[in-house]
Amino acid sequence: MSGLLRRVLHTYDMLGPKGFALQLVSKLSGRRGSADLPAAARRVHPFDAAHSTDTSGCIPGDQLEGDESFHLYCTAYLGISPSTLRAALALMPEPLSTFTFIDLGCGKGRALLVAAEYPFLKVIGVELAPDLCSIAKENTKSMPRISVEQDDAARARYPDGPLLVFLYHPFLAPVLHRVLRNLREQRRNLTHPTYLLYANCRSQKLIGRYRFLKLVWDRVLEFSAEDAAFEGKSEEVERYSLSRVDYAASEMH
Repeated sequence: MSGLLRRVLHTYDMLGPKGFALQLVSKLSGRRGSADLPAAARRVHPFDAAHSTDTSGCIPGDQLEGDESFHLYCTAYLGISPSTLRAALALMPEPLSTFTFIDLGCGKGRALLVAAEYPFLKVIGVELAPDLCSIAKENTKSMPRISVEQDDAARARYPDGPLLVFLYHPFLAPVLHRVLRNLREQRRNLTHPTYLLYANCRSQKLIGRYRFLKLVWDRVLEFSAEDAAFEGKSEEVERYSLSRVDYAASEMH
C-alpha cells in the first residue's frame, strides 16, 4: 500500500493537478504514460568528465537506501545543471565571500562542487541516503572547504553567520514543512543575512505561507549549450526562486 501511495504522491508532484488527471485517464484507458527517465540519466555529464567525479545518472527515490518514510517523501537523485546554478549564484544580491552555502539533500554533491567555484567561506552538504552521502564524500574529498554530513535535512544545524540554503526539489511538501520550520526557529533571533535558493521549485505556494520568507526573485534560467545538449530536453531551462529571511516579518498563519 505504501508503494502505491508513494507513486501517487510523486506522480502528482511531478505532473501537477492537470497532468496528474491526464496521466490517470491515460492509465485507465490502457495507454502508456510519458514520464520516462530522461536520456541524460543514462550518460556521463561533461562536468564529471572534466572533474573526474561521479555525479551523473538518475536514481528514483525508492531505489535509494532509506526507511519507508524516506522512500515516501524523497523525490529522486538527479544532478543539477551546472550552468543554471552558476547563473543563479551570479544573481545573488550580496557578495558571497561572507556566506556559507548549504545544500539540503545534496545527493552526489554536484551542487557542492559548483558552489566551491565561488568564494563561499564554507560549502556544506546534508544528505540522508547513506549511498548518496558516501558518493558525495568521495567526490569532494580533495576539497577542504566542502564537508558532507549524513543527516535529516529537517534537523540540520546551521552555522552562525550569513547563510545560503540551497534545495533542488529533494523531497515532498511534508518534509519541506519541517525543513522550513527548522530554518525559521534557528535563524529567528539572528541578524545575519539568510537566503533560500530553490531550483525546480514546485512548492512556491507552500513557501509563500511562511511569512518570514520574502521572495527576492523568481526566474527561468537557460541551460548552457553544453547542458542543453546533454539534457536533450525540449525545454532547456530551469526555474529558480530566491527568498530572503525577513526577521521582522510575522510568523506563519
